[in-house]
Amino acid sequence: MKQIIIDTDPGIDDTMAIYFALNSPELEVIGLTTVYGNTSNIQGTENALRILEIANKEGIPVHTGASKPLMTEYLGKGEIVHGIDGQGNSNLVKPKIKEGDISAINFMKNKIDEFPGQITLVPIGPLTNIAQLLTEYPGIDKKIKEIVLMGGNALSQGNASPAAEANIKNDPEAANHVFKSNTQITMVGLDVTNQVFMDELTIKEISNHGSDQTNHLKVILPHYVDFLSRFYNKQGMPIHDSSAIAFLINSELFKTVNFPIVVETEGISRGKTWMGTSKTEDLNNPWSDRIGIDICMEVNSKEVIELIKNTLMKI
Repeated sequence: MKQIIIDTDPGIDDTMAIYFALNSPELEVIGLTTVYGNTSNIQGTENALRILEIANKEGIPVHTGASKPLMTEYLGKGEIVHGIDGQGNSNLVKPKIKEGDISAINFMKNKIDEFPGQITLVPIGPLTNIAQLLTEYPGIDKKIKEIVLMGGNALSQGNASPAAEANIKNDPEAANHVFKSNTQITMVGLDVTNQVFMDELTIKEISNHGSDQTNHLKVILPHYVDFLSRFYNKQGMPIHDSSAIAFLINSELFKTVNFPIVVETEGISRGKTWMGTSKTEDLNNPWSDRIGIDICMEVNSKEVIELIKNTLMKI
């Protein structure tokens, strides 16, 4: 069983991913850390606590992280997709449980020190918390088992701009710092998540299952699906965050290539994850200061969707 910390900006797809992870026997979710993105970090923490209450997992700690990118301001654009509350404007009942009294970064640091080489970090929002962890605690990258993140686009076009994926574009400086670390990283980005497209029938099957968790999804998914159906000009939704969870459960459903990544931080390509395929040792090569990461390029989308559906409908 993999011990994971999900670093999340709990919008609608994050909610599905959290429920997916909580109900997967292959995974032990030992904490949720929150970051701005789909909504504010404060609203995200409230959402995370309520999600855990709905799932009857109140014992899992939640810790609040970054409120803004490293070098810019939080713009709140994710609220267009996820609603003002990050939950499709569903106005969830306020949670009864409380967040932890230390920061997200210190929580991650403590758990990594307690279980060196055993903790997998699963960022499914902007990478600000992870970059701050690596900056504030030099050398901790060697103690992390791996980072499996949802974000980026090696060859596909972006969704936050023609060039960039939303999580990376929210904080390109943070993402570039993370990709420069010495940790084993897997990037589950738009190259595969756009292929994992869930149709209306499957969404309805999950939504009508009748558990507390799927009843919650039934309330919040229409807002998300409506936006994305218009964005992609077909009914349904791409499965972004849950695809990263699926990779953790069964990586054989994905095919990867291993190359270093540099994130563009300027101009019209800001947030673009550039894959460096050159093997040259030339010091002028922008990728020469970093190791390769596993970049998901192909996916068995049918099996990933079945895995998600079957897990959520066993609750």
